[in-house]
Amino acid sequence: MNKLFTLSILLGSVCVTPALAQTTSINYVTEIVTSYGGYWQSGVGSINPIKPDNSHNLLSFTANGVRYSTGVNDQLLLDKGLVITPTRFQALPVITIGTPNSNTKVGLGQLYDGVDNGPSNPPPSKELASYLTDGPNGLDIGTGIANLPAGNIAFVVRDVQAAALNDGVPDILVTQIASPNASLSDTYGFYDAADVLIGNTVDVTYNTDFPAVGNWVADFYEASQTPRTLTLGFTKTERPIRLWSADLSKFGITKDNYSAIARFKIRLSGDSDVAFVAYNSRSVTVLPVQLTSFSGSVETSGAVRLQWHTASEVNSAAFVVETSMDGQTFVPVGRVAAAGNKTTDTNYSYLHRPTATGVVYYRLHQLDRDGTGAYSPVTAVALPSAEDRQVQVAPNPFRETLRLQLPALATTGHACLLAADGRQVYQHVFTPDELAEAACVLRNVPALQPGLYLLQVLVNGQITQQKLIKQ
Repeated sequence: MNKLFTLSILLGSVCVTPALAQTTSINYVTEIVTSYGGYWQSGVGSINPIKPDNSHNLLSFTANGVRYSTGVNDQLLLDKGLVITPTRFQALPVITIGTPNSNTKVGLGQLYDGVDNGPSNPPPSKELASYLTDGPNGLDIGTGIANLPAGNIAFVVRDVQAAALNDGVPDILVTQIASPNASLSDTYGFYDAADVLIGNTVDVTYNTDFPAVGNWVADFYEASQTPRTLTLGFTKTERPIRLWSADLSKFGITKDNYSAIARFKIRLSGDSDVAFVAYNSRSVTVLPVQLTSFSGSVETSGAVRLQWHTASEVNSAAFVVETSMDGQTFVPVGRVAAAGNKTTDTNYSYLHRPTATGVVYYRLHQLDRDGTGAYSPVTAVALPSAEDRQVQVAPNPFRETLRLQLPALATTGHACLLAADGRQVYQHVFTPDELAEAACVLRNVPALQPGLYLLQVLVNGQITQQKLIKQ
């Protein structure tokens, strides 16, 4: 099947150097379809007036007159009547990235945090690389990094398929999301295990000659600050979207040298604005594991259920679950054995019982059998405070009414009053609305004699007791 290694770039403005100005070197992407609002289509000459302002994932792109799907949701494209060439693209996992400076910004769709025209609370994650690999297949086009630090970003690449050479299908996809300096270039290339260049590099300079396929609205946060703060004057700002693609052959990759490839590198100018760099997984294997999703949720017990899915695995050994309270310093808390070798979807789950409250960050350290490894994007989970997990009762002493504050994650339960001799004198089963609101008012408490009573509250199978005084 045809395929191409596509570098997608979401940028404020982009232009290639004179040597790359012809589409025989790289291909401008002329249309994209994303998941924004369920379905969003925009392209050169037909710019969609709706501007995405949130997280959304790339479903397809058109290069050299052909619409290629990304594998995120091919069925939706077919349901919309689009003609597609099925492919599967995956964001290149980041192995090394420079330290952010005062010019480095985290770009997020301005409603990514649910806050219109204002800063996120809590602030965005500190894990810089996660913004280049988030979303299904890592293809979230509504998040990225502006002014990536000058230097190299490196990615592991292995097992390039000979059939991918000169087949006319994109192999790399690169993104640019702001307004880079039009006089500076980025350099892309493939290298062997000794860091020796294979074939040739491709230089790209970004300016307004590069056609935009649409526009988005973003907030830009200071990446060098902890916590991340919203940049003054860069709230709810509009930026164009641009992408380009290229075949392996444009990097001088041939049947004589393709087997020596061990990594892909970008030499950054310090002014690049990237949402993701993606590869066609049908022609290149980047890592032994293709991670398609990773998320966490709080269970009623207060534990965090982590779940992740892989599309395929080659010689994978294990997943080490790591956690962090600040999104930057991670420590291992568990290990899950991997499937090893598998070409179909695999689901994983891990239950972690954190002792802290507030926002807790998680990531996976995927380990290969040959000793190599890579990190997943970071996922954040908001934990209820200790106070939110307890039943609170007021007033005490009481007369005819009691107000109960229930645990935030309560799903079932009831309350009852016991007299001093152990007799039950009142009972109330919590309604779904009361559980959803985590609050209940016990009205018309029977005319009890003044004295000491015991309130028992059963929530999610756990009983709490509190002594009350009836006046």
